[in-house]
Amino acid sequence: MTLKKLIKGVASRTPGATPLLKRAWVESRRLGERALFVASAPPQPSSSIVLASSGRSGSTWLADILATLPQTQLIFEPLDPRNSITYRELMQWPAGLTPSAFKRQYLRPKANAPEWRAFWEDVLRGKIRTYLTDYSRTSFFPKRFLIKVIRANMMLGFVAEQFQPTLIFLMRHPAAVINSMAYRVKARWPAKAQDLLGQEALVEDFLRPWVTEIEQISDEFEALVVWWAVENRVALSQLQGKRHYLIFYEWLSLYPQDELARLCNSLDLGVISASTSLLYRYSRMTSQKQRASREKDVMTRLSAWQRELSKEEQSLVFRWMERMEISFYGAGVLPTHASSLEGVL
Repeated sequence: MTLKKLIKGVASRTPGATPLLKRAWVESRRLGERALFVASAPPQPSSSIVLASSGRSGSTWLADILATLPQTQLIFEPLDPRNSITYRELMQWPAGLTPSAFKRQYLRPKANAPEWRAFWEDVLRGKIRTYLTDYSRTSFFPKRFLIKVIRANMMLGFVAEQFQPTLIFLMRHPAAVINSMAYRVKARWPAKAQDLLGQEALVEDFLRPWVTEIEQISDEFEALVVWWAVENRVALSQLQGKRHYLIFYEWLSLYPQDELARLCNSLDLGVISASTSLLYRYSRMTSQKQRASREKDVMTRLSAWQRELSKEEQSLVFRWMERMEISFYGAGVLPTHASSLEGVL
């Protein structure tokens, strides 16, 4: 019996012991890592890989693939409020708010924010670790961390400025993302467009022309659209001039081996050892229904939003993309860029 199964069995009989058992499971799997860091210096923040995207963009799948890089330990969503008390405090996270809720921090690249700098240093040094972040032990003797995050799009410039990690930004067609958030996930993604207006710097830098309109949005679908458009606009703006790699979910789905080879060669990451089955499967976060459809034609799956969203909903997505000057996608299924090769700086 594996340690994980043993912990689950004990936890089912003694629920109060669950947190301690989960911590014991995490720490037991970090013994090799701790021993390595005694013998040699722990990885510096600049050696970490940050994989950022909006939620429901395929980042879990890509993270599982990148985690097969030699001596790379995946740290899964350290900015999930369940994983860090410090993050909840910095975000002033309300009690009872679900982790999937849209509550994101905006930081200017050169912001004077020592509390956030200290937090991100802990993230990049692999110090924020829980049962959730360490769901997968991908290396017992890691020399770098792969940080997978969906809540950092509006802080990437700050992270790059402060620590210079390797940055990978994953994009998926916003209509597909919103369709997935609004209709395909049982635990819905509650969003209020007005929450964007609570950060003065964000309003001044990106939102001033649309404040009145955003104040009047009451439809949850449109709120999700606005959130996607804003956080991706901020990310693309902040990544300009910073060394990063922009990869598109659609090209990755169609040509995973070619796209991953370009990514690894461009960023000098080494050779991915992911199996063919991993390259052509859904992530562990995907529902069984979606897994069953994997055998269908990839383009049929990628174009699902064209059939499932109304023309009015699609127009809403396109309108906010235009307002936020996001030109990588349009009314078609595939990105307007021919390949992710153009996305590296």
